[in-house]
Amino acid sequence: IGTLWLCCLLATASSDTKDILVNRHHSHDHSWDYLLFVREWPVVACMAPDAQSHDCSVPPAVRNWTIHGIWPTKENTEGPNYCDDEDKFDAQKIKSLIPQLNIFWPNLYVDEIPTSFWEHEWTKHGTCAKSLPAFGSQYKFFSKTLSLNKKFDIDSALFNGNIIPSDSKQYMLEDFKNAIMRQYNTEPIVNCLQSNNGQYVFDIRICLDKQFQKLGVVATY
Repeated sequence: IGTLWLCCLLATASSDTKDILVNRHHSHDHSWDYLLFVREWPVVACMAPDAQSHDCSVPPAVRNWTIHGIWPTKENTEGPNYCDDEDKFDAQKIKSLIPQLNIFWPNLYVDEIPTSFWEHEWTKHGTCAKSLPAFGSQYKFFSKTLSLNKKFDIDSALFNGNIIPSDSKQYMLEDFKNAIMRQYNTEPIVNCLQSNNGQYVFDIRICLDKQFQKLGVVATY
């Protein structure tokens, strides 16, 4: 197949493999330039190295690309992260959103409490994103991200591009990019996982400015 960028597979729930993904690092600079909106294919998320130490499973009700997070990002770096240690996550503040979060932003680690993933995303990224009024509280952060998930619907874009989950059918990387570009007129970042069985689409990222407008590909780390 060649490099990751030549061809990827979109796995179905029957897939079982272990993969290698570049480790992420922290940044302590709290200024940022744009938002990286990240959605992942949950089956492949359970194949990633971070998931191997967990009991990872896709909830039966989840049949869609799921939100990984929306990450304030400074050009050519990753982060900032963990901007306010005093603003502790409180699940009660987002209680009314939990039915939606369980479908569109689920915790795939069934060996953890369901709210632990949302706590992680708020603590690491939300505390930095809240410098924007639209993200100014825990409720606003999760509610606005759910709204953006509907606005930039990965599932419909790929379906309209005739891309469906498969353990055997191969798609070119450009197929994914073109499907997103046709529907939303922005170039996404598509990341894949390398495995013994091939390359699998792991996540799709869209860059947004502070007014939540599309930016196209921006310099990242």
